[in-house]
Amino acid sequence: MKFSEQWLRGWVSPQVSRDELVARLSMAGLEVDSVTPAAGDFSGVVVGEVLSTEQHPDADKLRVCQVSNGSETFQVVCGAPNVRPGLKVPFAMIGAQLPGDFKIKKAKLRGVESNGMLCSQAELQIGEGNDGLMELPVDAPVGEDVRTYLSLDDASIEVDLTPNRGDCLSLAGMAREVGALYAAKVQRPEVPAIPAAHDEVRPVEVLAPAACPRYLGRVVRNVDLSKPTPLWMVERLRRADVRSIDAAVDITNYVMLELGQPLHAFDLAEINGGIRVRMAEEGEKLVLLDGQEVTLRSDTLVIADHTRALAIAGVMGGSTVASPPIPVTYSWKVPSSTRSRLLARHAPMACIPMLPIAMSVVWTGSLLAKPWSGLLACCWKSRAATRGRSLKRSASSICHPLRLSPCALNASLRCWAWKSTASR
Repeated sequence: MKFSEQWLRGWVSPQVSRDELVARLSMAGLEVDSVTPAAGDFSGVVVGEVLSTEQHPDADKLRVCQVSNGSETFQVVCGAPNVRPGLKVPFAMIGAQLPGDFKIKKAKLRGVESNGMLCSQAELQIGEGNDGLMELPVDAPVGEDVRTYLSLDDASIEVDLTPNRGDCLSLAGMAREVGALYAAKVQRPEVPAIPAAHDEVRPVEVLAPAACPRYLGRVVRNVDLSKPTPLWMVERLRRADVRSIDAAVDITNYVMLELGQPLHAFDLAEINGGIRVRMAEEGEKLVLLDGQEVTLRSDTLVIADHTRALAIAGVMGGSTVASPPIPVTYSWKVPSSTRSRLLARHAPMACIPMLPIAMSVVWTGSLLAKPWSGLLACCWKSRAATRGRSLKRSASSICHPLRLSPCALNASLRCWAWKSTASR
């Protein structure tokens, strides 16, 4: 389990240093493998705005840029392919200190004076990045310190969890553990319910209730996936070693990391009929998101439509990549139906740890409200547009209502897990 320290402290923040927190976790049996800074050691880098660019007179691959730091304008020579007017970018001014003990000085590049440097992610050691400049959001405040703007005084903490500690495979679980260790209050985030604004429903059939007692979903329309994921979310995902894909995928990954439950967003146009949660047919084929075709066995739980399998439940989706409109779906699987049966067959190793031994489902409402509110916030086309509605539960589906207390509910789920184990 890898997570941002700042993200964890948003849930629970005992008044101890990072080193003390790491030592206490290890002494409690949650061995910390590594603590990695969120960025390299640099200073003097601010949010800059490229006002104009023109071709360097003596170099085809260089551009002479006018860059603002909010109060002054500087001439900077840059060779990045993505430099352009209007771009917000990390700007290392004269005197800035970059990773590797590199100090920015006034220089001349092919006879043209350059007063500073426009930076890439690699030059600031912020993730892997690419060959181009690091592009900041259009609303980034010009002149603000980049370390402050991106909250880079942070670290990624990686914990090596033993198989019996699946309850800590999420920010929520880790926060609960830290709260218990320090008798500190855990601040559970408020997730307001969002009512539906259209009447579209899709049938859901749970045909393998012993393996999947509960399945939920919502149809989301008018989503513009060309809009970028918010930078704060991209950064939290990066610090958890999760690559940003697009808003729909990023939001479901974010909720998985925070609450511990895998979710999936399907392309509604690719779903024939409704959703069926069933066991795979022996020899059934499925092309996964990574392009790999796998042959399924009859003891593999899948999410399917009326004609074919769409995803391996709780592990990886098929090639029906989400595009608007999309249903965001969540299911609670009896852990033995996914982990033990997929350990040596279909599951990528990155997915295996997210299949906990035991997990509470008292988060059910939040699991749909959270990605739904995230989609509305970052990529909904219009506030006047149609929103979304829950998938319809068919008469044959098994969907246990949350009427029990958390203790009784967890006991009930343990009984289901034991029955499933005993039946194999």
